[in-house]
Amino acid sequence: MPPLTAPVHSFHQKIASFCELRLARALPKHDYDNLRHYMLDFVTRRAMPPQTGNKLDWKEIGLACDLDDDSLRITKRLAKHGFEAIIRWLKGPSASKPDRKAPAAQGWVKAPAAPARRIGLEQRRFATTR
Repeated sequence: MPPLTAPVHSFHQKIASFCELRLARALPKHDYDNLRHYMLDFVTRRAMPPQTGNKLDWKEIGLACDLDDDSLRITKRLAKHGFEAIIRWLKGPSASKPDRKAPAAQGWVKAPAAPARRIGLEQRRFATTR
């Protein structure tokens, strides 16, 4: 497993908590463990869950986690929100870009103003004859 950075570790913990609170009581232990590891693997690898079009591919999720029909029906209802959170997190700016920090103690520096442009005598004459 690659080392987890702070934002990845934080989101990894959120998904682990989500699985424990929502899925642990509703699914058999074997199915719960498979689904939990499956979801956390997407966070660790920063990979998208399987989708067909714009929707989750539940058939592939069921096959990958070795879920029977009853467990898959429960998973569709309960785990949908966790998978959607993973997708939002992966598409969000915080997962792909490092946090930007403001300069320390100096604040933001204002750009210098453009120098005033002097109009020469020839340009004034030309501008008034138009």
